[in-house]
Amino acid sequence: STSSLIGRSTIAGRKHPCTPRESAAGRRHMVSSTGVNDSTATSKASEDQADGPKDKKYDAVIVGGGPAGLLSAIMMAQHLQKTASSDASPSSSSSSTTATKPRIVVYDRLPPPPPPDDLVYATESSKYYLLGLGHRGQRALRHFGAWDDVAAAAVSVLGRRDWAPGKSGEDESNIRMANKKVTSMVLARDKLVGVLKRVVEDRYGDVVELKYGWQVDPISFGNEEGCTEGDTVKLQVSRCIPVATSEGEAEECSIEDEDDASPTTITTDFLIGSDGAARTIANAMENNDIKSKSNPLQRLFGKRFHVQRYDDDNPRVYKSIPIQFPSHWPHDLNYSARSTTSKDGFSATFEALPSDDRGNYCALLLLRPDDPLAAANCDPKVLREFFDGEFPQFGRLLGEDVVEDVATKGASALPGFRYAGPRHHEGSRTVILGDCVHTVKPYFGLGANSALEDVQILSEILSDNPSNYDSAVQEFTHRRAADSKALVTMSRSLDRPGKLGTMRFVLPLIIDSTFNKFLPKIFAPNIFGMFQLENVGFRQIQWRKRADRVMQCAVIGSVLGGAALGMKCLVKSALRLCMA
Repeated sequence: STSSLIGRSTIAGRKHPCTPRESAAGRRHMVSSTGVNDSTATSKASEDQADGPKDKKYDAVIVGGGPAGLLSAIMMAQHLQKTASSDASPSSSSSSTTATKPRIVVYDRLPPPPPPDDLVYATESSKYYLLGLGHRGQRALRHFGAWDDVAAAAVSVLGRRDWAPGKSGEDESNIRMANKKVTSMVLARDKLVGVLKRVVEDRYGDVVELKYGWQVDPISFGNEEGCTEGDTVKLQVSRCIPVATSEGEAEECSIEDEDDASPTTITTDFLIGSDGAARTIANAMENNDIKSKSNPLQRLFGKRFHVQRYDDDNPRVYKSIPIQFPSHWPHDLNYSARSTTSKDGFSATFEALPSDDRGNYCALLLLRPDDPLAAANCDPKVLREFFDGEFPQFGRLLGEDVVEDVATKGASALPGFRYAGPRHHEGSRTVILGDCVHTVKPYFGLGANSALEDVQILSEILSDNPSNYDSAVQEFTHRRAADSKALVTMSRSLDRPGKLGTMRFVLPLIIDSTFNKFLPKIFAPNIFGMFQLENVGFRQIQWRKRADRVMQCAVIGSVLGGAALGMKCLVKSALRLCMA
């Protein structure tokens, strides 16, 4: 499931955050999580004990071990190794010029995923939600030399097969092949993490440590009162233990200050927050800004960093369903159907993407939260009747054991829309990227791709500012903050509730496609076509669609005005003839 994960900041309430502090014995607090274990998995470089020494210095710390976090680790390993080699003096003797290897660590609260070649991704495909990698994600992975590894674990999706409401026959479907320069590739999110984890271990294991089951809380970003210019970032790292919720899932993380698991203080020259919905670093930045802008004038005129959290007024939940399609059905298509039964303009949706190239698919049944079928332990007979009535083309492929399993489990919630801004950095040594700065519902395949693109853009900026993190983090904000906001606001505008929301979704697509067809040099493609354009940012797309809308209104207004004038002249001519 996807849930909002809120981390606790240790900055709040501290008078001098740059001064090291001692941990309060026996302190215990709870933070949200999606499940961790108390084991620490590390790469080849981390043969030390789990807790380690009380003070450690790292060249870079990445908080979050998802796709963006692991790609950030690869990026920093390449960047720091290149910087170290260029700084080495060629005239010195080899015994004295062996450059100190960079030290990079990735912390994640979750346990590591299964290896990418584990059969669990095929036998239990419904446990792992799928990601579609488009041109943004693929370009980023190629940039760091990881795409071939990812592509070997992914499946191509060449188009879409849809059934309109009330249709279920094989000859009643509509197959549309994708008209894109870059073929979308699909794989389980955890499999992608497993591939990147293997890349890190095999190629950068001597400089990157991977630590799982840890919570990271900022102590100081190096820019608070009492800090001096150039101060490093201080972090508190605590062992994270799963706590089962009422539904039996480890959705919370308990941090215990016990004698054998006391928090560790570490410092770093560069901090990357990429922990997705947890937003531990982003939330700490927000708290830090509230504290630093205590003056009413600062609050009124200053641009305070904050996480914009939208209430979900069009909520959806989903149940995942493993399904195998017949051999004569293409196994490289996205399958989709909508139900005829609707409430306030809503229809249940069935979406399926391939888990492999052998016909194994992972499907999602999207429902309203108050739908009886979304509840845990709903009646399997009612679910079977629903499939037989609404989606018989899929229902006949589901065994009774699968239907019972789907009926038994509760539905999972989709993430809400959120973005962080107006900056993506704190001080001169901290940057945040990925889902923690732009969270969208996974309808359009933009979340993970944009997160990976963030890493590539940060890499390009660091290449231009190899020894100046201050300039680099500010440039990252300049290049990505507006895009993050535009991505979320545009995605949210496509997810409005009710019949009016449906019209606001469909009508612009029709108008844009019509104008682009007849005047392609003046009017851009519809918004989904714009999303597929390479080297075009989300802010650019937003401004272009606004400009198109103004010109479209002008054209439509002129046509209607001309038609009205023509009708008026026609009426006058008819009256003259009648009076003659």
